[in-house]
Amino acid sequence: MNSAKSEEEYLNPRDLEVRLHYLDREFKERSSSLLRAMRVSDGLSALPDSLITHILSFLPTKDSIKTSFLSTRFRDLWLQVPGLELNSRDLSDSPAIRNFIDRFLVINRGSRLQKFKMKYDECKHVYLFGIREFIAEVINRGVHKVDVVSTLKSPLTKALVHVGIYKSKTLVSLKLANVGMSNHQFQFGVSLPCLKTMHLEDITYSHKDPLFIEKLLSGCPVLEDLTVCRVFDDNVPVLRVRSQCLQRFCVKFGRDRGGFGKEYAVEIDAPGLKYMNFRDDKSDRVVAKNLSSLFMIDIDTQFSVVIGTSSSNLQMKKAIISDFLKGISSVRHMIISQPTLEVLYSFMEHGPFTKFRNLSRLEASFCTVLLQYLPHFLECCPKLKHLTLYLLYLKDLEPENLELNVVPHCLLRTLECVEVKEVATVEKAGKKRARYIKRTKVSKHKKKIWIEVVRYIVENSLVLKKLILCFSSVTNSVLDISEALPTFTKRSPGCEVFNHLTSL
Repeated sequence: MNSAKSEEEYLNPRDLEVRLHYLDREFKERSSSLLRAMRVSDGLSALPDSLITHILSFLPTKDSIKTSFLSTRFRDLWLQVPGLELNSRDLSDSPAIRNFIDRFLVINRGSRLQKFKMKYDECKHVYLFGIREFIAEVINRGVHKVDVVSTLKSPLTKALVHVGIYKSKTLVSLKLANVGMSNHQFQFGVSLPCLKTMHLEDITYSHKDPLFIEKLLSGCPVLEDLTVCRVFDDNVPVLRVRSQCLQRFCVKFGRDRGGFGKEYAVEIDAPGLKYMNFRDDKSDRVVAKNLSSLFMIDIDTQFSVVIGTSSSNLQMKKAIISDFLKGISSVRHMIISQPTLEVLYSFMEHGPFTKFRNLSRLEASFCTVLLQYLPHFLECCPKLKHLTLYLLYLKDLEPENLELNVVPHCLLRTLECVEVKEVATVEKAGKKRARYIKRTKVSKHKKKIWIEVVRYIVENSLVLKKLILCFSSVTNSVLDISEALPTFTKRSPGCEVFNHLTSL
């Protein structure tokens, strides 16, 4: 007896998706239509329609349509899927696509769409068949998630997303990439009362309104997650982010995006912000304020520093960087790249860093040249408990000697765990380029410097509980350091040392 199972018995939609995949493959391998029908009946009849349509919502629409050939039961089941995921290359010049859209909307007239995703990779189909109006209809149906992505080389400067999206009462997530946005109806205000996630990547904002982003955010009272990946011609010289409820903010603006000679700025004012990923390499002015709730920050930027800048501009840049560090000084967990540290030390070598009095965890990437400044940076972290050092290999940039004489407060009072990891990449701001180390030609001098770093930590940390060394067998650094460890004077008797081999 074949008893139907309830939805609760299928808690993992992926398992059912895989099951459907294998059933479909079996159908193709067997030519007998009778056997095909039997397998459909045996394998899928136990599943309720609501569960099947939920599973199909995770598939592109073209794949969910294919299930209509499985059996008569599946013939129109895909039309009940509460979402659409389309690709421009699948849209032919035939009126059939328009009929398909109309039919789908008619069937789902009384239901609310959960998601709508459109991907463009062929320019000729972008504005055909009233797609813009179709997006407007989807918004009017109370869609929760909208994801419109273009993979074309140039952004779609014509506003593709209907202006009605600025007044959606149901939208929870909005993700746009490489498309244009219009501010025609900003004069009537922006009202997105349910929007929690917004990702804007390579967007061109029309009518050159420098306050476009600020106006957009002003109508998102519950926004929690904002990502902005900028392009040089986005018509927004100042990215101003002001939000009381924003918890996560990511900004990316690489030097490879062009726009040299133009001035850009970013201002962040978010009292509830907890996580920030800052990879803006082009903004000349960076302002961070009211970030008392900041828990974690990931910094990879050179602060638009240009070689050959005049001394007056350098002083101005130093003040900007100093104010930015003060703005994030309440952070508890920091990840900082080697290029960022390089810029900081070049500006701050004649003056102290900002104190990060709440910082308990630090992950920092150091090349051998910068290791001499490690104690000075640690002096800015009086409550540090966990330190992760990524040691980068920079060929032809090795100091003659490494003298670490200053012992910061955290080594004497708070530092409990240190991880030292060998990394076989050369970091660039916003980009990582692999540089593989030859097995037999690794600098002995570099190993000596790394050994001195480990010695410095072991012989000056009074409350250290755990030292983790992660080096590659390719460079044999772990062997050299292991042999040197017994010669160190361990200041913390209870400290455990762990050696791990890592792959480069």
